[in-house]
Amino acid sequence: MNITLKQLRVFCALYELRSFTAAARAAFVTQSAVSKLCAELESEVGQPLFERSTRSVTPCEGAADFYTYAQQILSTVRAAERSMSSLRSLERGIVGVAASPMVMYGLLGDPLASYHRNYPGIKLDLYELSTDETITYVRHGKVDMGIVSLEVKDAELATRPIFRDFMYAVCTSDHPLAQEEKVSWSELAKYDHIGLHSAYNVRRSIDRICEQLHLDIHFKIEASMVTSVLGMVRSGLGITVVPGYICDFARHLGLVLVEIRGAPKYPVELWLVQRTATRPSLAASALLECVEQQLEKRQ
Repeated sequence: MNITLKQLRVFCALYELRSFTAAARAAFVTQSAVSKLCAELESEVGQPLFERSTRSVTPCEGAADFYTYAQQILSTVRAAERSMSSLRSLERGIVGVAASPMVMYGLLGDPLASYHRNYPGIKLDLYELSTDETITYVRHGKVDMGIVSLEVKDAELATRPIFRDFMYAVCTSDHPLAQEEKVSWSELAKYDHIGLHSAYNVRRSIDRICEQLHLDIHFKIEASMVTSVLGMVRSGLGITVVPGYICDFARHLGLVLVEIRGAPKYPVELWLVQRTATRPSLAASALLECVEQQLEKRQ
């Protein structure tokens, strides 16, 4: 088969977006070019990949498998492009990083700013994503590295712990807990909690700790963003528990942080995620070194 990278990029855009208009916009080509490239690709593979109608685009049987192979090819090309762009020096290039919004704000802000000041010619592509999205972006070569609060076991990915943090209770200044120097998990369980949905790893960490301590915490309100959780706490609707890297943001909102007694027994680990098949670029290696040096100072 004589398949081109342009055909694969258009195919992936169309598979993800299910719209010729959106795919054309994402691939920086015209709609007619999307249709032409997709038809050429279908001719090469010998079967239709999409069912088209005036209103929708539906992947055919086999399109999902082909998408997986296409992403493997494109991820290697993306990684190679970034690596070659900064092969000779740190004067130009691109480094992609993915992490949750709060990890990006609370942990990576300072090292990223320091790196940018030292290497202003390197473009930083930052993506605030969920854990699953971060892993997908790393696997597909859309970023050089990701930082997640979950140990990932995948042959395509290299993972190692990069930072350890502890949980803190968060409440308003007029809450009874605000007068305490430290509080136990059993005391926290007496109050209504506001937390993330169980799909998020911060919440999973809290659930795991409660299971180990045989505690039942009542989550009065659940949300999908830490900012929403802290907003509800600030409104006096309950308390919450967050990792230390979120504490500065909570303080900016005027909230009170209370240490949890025995917190070091139940740490929250953040993991670095990279592709195993690709050697990091010079620019990516320099950024990782900067991140690790500054995170080590916070331990």
